[in-house]
Amino acid sequence: MKTLIKLFIILIFLLFPQQLDSCTIFYIEKNGVVFAGNNEDWKDPSTMMFFYPPTSGKYGWVKFGWASGFPQGGMNDHGLFWDGTSNLHLDMPYSEAHKTKLNFPIMQKVIEECSSIEDAKTIFANFFIDDQYKAQYLVGDSTGNSMIVEGDNILDKEKDYQVLTNFYQSNPELGGYPCWRFDKTCELLETDTNLNPYFIGEVLASTHQDGNYPTQYSTIYDLKNQLIYLFYYHNYEEFIVIDLKKELGKGQSSYQIPELFSKLELIAPANRITLKPSSVDFKWEGKPENSYEVRYSTSWDFSEYQTAYVYNKQGNDEYVKMVAVPAFLILILLNIRKRHLLLFLLTFVLFTGSQCEKDEIQTSDTISFSKTINNLEPQTIYYWKIVAQPETNNNFRSETIVYQFKTG
Repeated sequence: MKTLIKLFIILIFLLFPQQLDSCTIFYIEKNGVVFAGNNEDWKDPSTMMFFYPPTSGKYGWVKFGWASGFPQGGMNDHGLFWDGTSNLHLDMPYSEAHKTKLNFPIMQKVIEECSSIEDAKTIFANFFIDDQYKAQYLVGDSTGNSMIVEGDNILDKEKDYQVLTNFYQSNPELGGYPCWRFDKTCELLETDTNLNPYFIGEVLASTHQDGNYPTQYSTIYDLKNQLIYLFYYHNYEEFIVIDLKKELGKGQSSYQIPELFSKLELIAPANRITLKPSSVDFKWEGKPENSYEVRYSTSWDFSEYQTAYVYNKQGNDEYVKMVAVPAFLILILLNIRKRHLLLFLLTFVLFTGSQCEKDEIQTSDTISFSKTINNLEPQTIYYWKIVAQPETNNNFRSETIVYQFKTG
């Protein structure tokens, strides 16, 4: 009977493997350009980011994670980056025998005190925490050096990139391997491509997760310039650019990541299409409560551009109040008959209720917006994007990737 029970337990583990926090992390350096990327995959949508300005003896930094405050990943103001993945248990006999055990996250100590991989190695040579039994880290600096810390082991970067997913590369037999996200990331990073945020975004988009453990947020780190590109819920058309040193200069702060985004999706004109007329109808989707502007330019870098504003639903409601309510008061002052007043009240309700466009009366939390621009130059390539201002936050604006079209 005991043998049958053991066989049954083994069968259960084979058929229903343990769910791991399936994140994808990578670091790459080419010709002095240094980027890192991360897909944070988990079931909890309540994601946050926290800014900690520099203090005496500690570097300033940003961390990403959840309301618990435990740091999942981030970067300091010297361009040292890290993120981690969860794994199955790994014994650490050397750490237990020779290192000091910390009672707070080891990566907090690393990110506050280190500016290079060599500095970080000193920390890991002397300290460890319980979290390392089931987690590993990819750490990279702004000079082109990176490492993976897995328990007692440190794996240095051997190529111009390093990738981390949910298996131990020195012990793949422990589980999580083969991993399609690891293979796909390596395949893309092997290509001879100039490093830029668009390319890093393509890698993240190709390895994101759906289902019960979706990619809740993604980050692109420009380590040389301390810039971060933040994406929400594997929508790689909309992002926020964070200038780390600028944000740290504003003081300590924290933000709910979902509230910073408008769920933007570009609809028309399609990318690289040729239009016959000299006018264009820009169309996109977004949250109804936010404000938007269309930016279009003949320069790909938007060194010069024109702007057309589209106000939010509340602005339309204000128009209803300005026009309909005074009319209602005038009718009262004119002492119209009660039955006419009741008829007007009914008309008023129907009128105000019909101010929302058809697209607004739907179960989705986004609606369609449009803006027509006339008198465009003929036979000219234009670039366009949408910039959104959340109703609940004035510190960040999100924007879309850039589409282009040509006039006929």
